[in-house]
Amino acid sequence: MAEGRTETAQKRYGRLARELGGYFHPWQRTLSGPDPELTFDLLLADLLTPQTRVLEAGCGHGPDAARFGPLAARWAAYDFAPELLELARHNAPHADFHLWNGKTDIPSDLNGPFDFIVSRRGPTSVILRLPELAAPDAQFLYVGPRLHVPQVPERLQAVGWEVLGEWRASVLAHAPTWADWQTRCEWMAEEARQSDWDAQAGAQGMLYREERYVVLARRLPT
Repeated sequence: MAEGRTETAQKRYGRLARELGGYFHPWQRTLSGPDPELTFDLLLADLLTPQTRVLEAGCGHGPDAARFGPLAARWAAYDFAPELLELARHNAPHADFHLWNGKTDIPSDLNGPFDFIVSRRGPTSVILRLPELAAPDAQFLYVGPRLHVPQVPERLQAVGWEVLGEWRASVLAHAPTWADWQTRCEWMAEEARQSDWDAQAGAQGMLYREERYVVLARRLPT
């Protein structure tokens, strides 16, 4: 994965689409407990209704659109990687997908407003666009790859949204091989040292923690 250090994010995710068939973590791992992302899943399923209009930021290859989209009145989603969107349209034909990076002008056919904006390890930039996208009583649900993602509450405060709840989950995990550990560290913007692997890796590989930060917020009345 040395090439990944010089890739743009868009090219990296396009490569994942071609090589792995979607937006998947490109390293093997074994978890010692429940997936810490289950909190996000449970909240999302509980908050959806047949009347909910959903916008998903950073939809990847469309797994959430495929799984949860039928529970909503509408599931719209966007991503900035064309290769992932092609997979998403195949995986969730009932949803509507848009090529967008969340920062430029909102696509004309991505017409809101939306009652529920969700992002699974996707871009936090969508938070700054919530005033343009959200219905008056809308909610926002996010899960990130660390216990602390400080820009999320900071940006919610900047746009005047109220945090209803925060959850932090962590489970032990193993990366079974040195190559998996290198890839995991690169993905998380951490340094992988061969000396650490030689000293600390056991029969199951390198022990680490899979962490998730989940936040639920709502738009305050104006």
